[in-house]
Amino acid sequence: MNDSFNLSPIHRKIIYCLALLVIILLFSEIGLRAIYYQRKAKYTSAVSAALHLIKVKIRQYNEIKDARQSPVGGPYKVIAEDFTGDGIIDLALAYYPVGILTIEQGDGKGNFMHLALNSVCEDCDSSYRGGIYNISSGDIDKDMLKDLIIGCRGNFILVLKNMGNGKFKRMKLYRTESAAKGVKLADLNNDGILDLLYTARGTGRQGDTPGGKLYIRQGMGQWSFGAAIYADAGKSAYYVETADLNGDEYLDILVPNELSTKVSYWINPGKGIFSPPYAEISRLEAEIGAEVPIIPGFHLDQRQRRILQTSGRKINDVRAADFNGDGHKDVVTANWESDNISVFLWNGESFHEDQLLPGGPNCAFMAVGDLDNDGDQDFVATNWTEDFLSIFLNKGKGEFAPRKEYKTALGNYGVTIFDSDGDGSLDIVTANFMARSISILKGRGDGTFDPANTIPNGFQKEGNSWVREKTRKSSTYGR
Repeated sequence: MNDSFNLSPIHRKIIYCLALLVIILLFSEIGLRAIYYQRKAKYTSAVSAALHLIKVKIRQYNEIKDARQSPVGGPYKVIAEDFTGDGIIDLALAYYPVGILTIEQGDGKGNFMHLALNSVCEDCDSSYRGGIYNISSGDIDKDMLKDLIIGCRGNFILVLKNMGNGKFKRMKLYRTESAAKGVKLADLNNDGILDLLYTARGTGRQGDTPGGKLYIRQGMGQWSFGAAIYADAGKSAYYVETADLNGDEYLDILVPNELSTKVSYWINPGKGIFSPPYAEISRLEAEIGAEVPIIPGFHLDQRQRRILQTSGRKINDVRAADFNGDGHKDVVTANWESDNISVFLWNGESFHEDQLLPGGPNCAFMAVGDLDNDGDQDFVATNWTEDFLSIFLNKGKGEFAPRKEYKTALGNYGVTIFDSDGDGSLDIVTANFMARSISILKGRGDGTFDPANTIPNGFQKEGNSWVREKTRKSSTYGR
């Protein structure tokens, strides 16, 4: 029987050469990484750098595998608002790969205590596959409490009413023909009522739609939204940003096309965005209690869609702010596949060609704010396969200092910037879905930050209840 496993001399040589090649390639990468780390003066020798790299890669591989296979959910997106109405900023955490939402109550001193858990996506649509993609807040019913809109991991979005004390009630469900990636609450026609914006991703892959869609519904008050205006939004419509680009005091719309090199944007036509025919269709829809088909691109048609061509690949996120201080909103994008950032300066009529900044590995999601108190806008970008955050400080006129890394935990994706402790300096909070935690970085007011305070925030289901990972015996929260 052993004879069946004997190899000829030529076969042995081939196997030996292949194995030797794999070993050479592996140690070449380790050697190059070791030289890189040694030049950064992090380690005293190439050997210690190589050993450290091997340990880090093994840990990251295990944590990534665990995050993908485990039924335990970790924070994926985070927004900061006063959700309890006490005048102090709280955190809303949206989880992945489970569809729960938690409210962490702030004390105004930089500390957060778990207040409530909401199981919002389950048992509400057959397309649901677990997890929340994106989240946006606003006071829809004007009761002084911030409500939410979320895109669930499936083909639908939910509109949630803030019931107080961290609890939310499902008010509306709107279906999309592809994954509901982007969500936003914004007043597009300046009538004082929040409108609803969301996207259907549209990857062009087998079983999916060939391209994305942007949907807009007019806020009618009393938790009523009008018929859906929709427009082609390019391949993989991934997020929704609103900003007044042309200075006419109406919010315009931007959507990053994640599986391409482009950002789609539309200049808001103003009050005419919801014309009398639209209002009549919305009235009819409300009377019959069902959606009435309307002409695609009713007011935002393909001719009105404009394109920002980036020099990067796979545009995961887009943010708008005045980076060069000229009074016009500029645009920054996170290009995760090419590991870089595009900065587009706007002159009031058009965008200049993008400036490219190194973004770090897999730069994914961003937040904007004045981190060093010098009067101009800086920004941060998460690096979702890594355990650090990238910070970009504005030197003035839209030029940025070299990227700085700050340690978080593995898989930081969602991020928000705000003053958590009332000291006048902006702080950063990241949602680390792979490590199932949040990291809080306290700002010093000069663009530097204290080491991150990382807090475990994983949840798993036991029976009909969600329990906090690590402290299951003492921290049980009902559905």
